[in-house]
Amino acid sequence: MKITRRPMPATILFGLMCGLFFIPVSMVLGYIVYWPMAFRLAIWSYLALYGLLLTRWGKVSPISIVFPLLILLVFVFWGNPNSAFLLLALGILSWIRSGICFQRPLFKILGAELFVCIGGGVLVAYFAPHSTLTWAMGIWMFFLVQSLYFVLMGDISDEEERLAVDPFEQARKHAERILSNGV
Repeated sequence: MKITRRPMPATILFGLMCGLFFIPVSMVLGYIVYWPMAFRLAIWSYLALYGLLLTRWGKVSPISIVFPLLILLVFVFWGNPNSAFLLLALGILSWIRSGICFQRPLFKILGAELFVCIGGGVLVAYFAPHSTLTWAMGIWMFFLVQSLYFVLMGDISDEEERLAVDPFEQARKHAERILSNGV
């Protein structure tokens, strides 16, 4: 039996875990560095972990996302405002997902990334998180919106499953369909 990848539910579950662990992670990092940097490090670590998931789903080497993550890591320690950092994080997420892991036609990628990344960012900004609890909920909401990417672009597991079907398995399914329908 072949285990299939389900990126949409996995993204939702990953977002839930990020939201649940945001408060403890940011508190621990807050003891090490000052608050804005702790916030940015938490966001960077979530983006790095999600990038690793994306490379696994896209069957791309994890080394290919090191450069974009290093760029974002430099801006963690830079003295920029959090809003500029979050906009850059949205761009890096789009670069990792559509530029490295799932390369598709440019027009289709542009529409999906604008809708998902900018839409998720605007939705989080609309609710204006101001405490760690509201940021945790905002992070989960952001990943809920990110899971729509796989709806817009087509589920990657279905496409690969159709390509990787064993001919004997396909013949068995066809025979079962004939026997069950009596045709």
